[in-house]
Amino acid sequence: MSKNKLGKIETEEQAEIKKFILVLGGLIVILVGIYFFTRAFVTKDLFNKKKSDEINYQVGVISDTNIIVGNLLNRPYEEYYALAFSSKSNLVGYYDTIMSKYKSEKESLKIYYIDTEDYLNNKYIDKENPSTSFESLDKLKLGEITLMKIKKGKITKLITNVEEVKKELNIKASE
Repeated sequence: MSKNKLGKIETEEQAEIKKFILVLGGLIVILVGIYFFTRAFVTKDLFNKKKSDEINYQVGVISDTNIIVGNLLNRPYEEYYALAFSSKSNLVGYYDTIMSKYKSEKESLKIYYIDTEDYLNNKYIDKENPSTSFESLDKLKLGEITLMKIKKGKITKLITNVEEVKKELNIKASE
């Protein structure tokens, strides 16, 4: 037993508990410091609040670029493109790169995305036998990738091949 500054007697257990609490508190302070240090200087995301321009497929989020097939022909532009592909495809990054290059052009038309994984688009999917011409929305069948050019509420072009999509959008083959 020992006396503390106030003249009270402490047992060895109480002294050990105080040391344990001080060491634990010190460790917590050090860990919090390391966390903020890595956020500020290693990942550099603590002070950088930039938002990305990536396409986010989130349930319950309203998007002005993602549409369903039922709304394909009633967009507010006279002429635009609609690209249909699966958001779960391994090629999503590739398709997004093509669209980003197209949208960076000065004279690019508005482009909409149709996610073939969306429940509302299920009846329009036929990856083995996609439509090559357009008669009506009821007969439209979307493949792995389908680019549609719409002018004045009517589909004027329907492309189901990636290379032809790149050609239509004037994306060079080497890109």
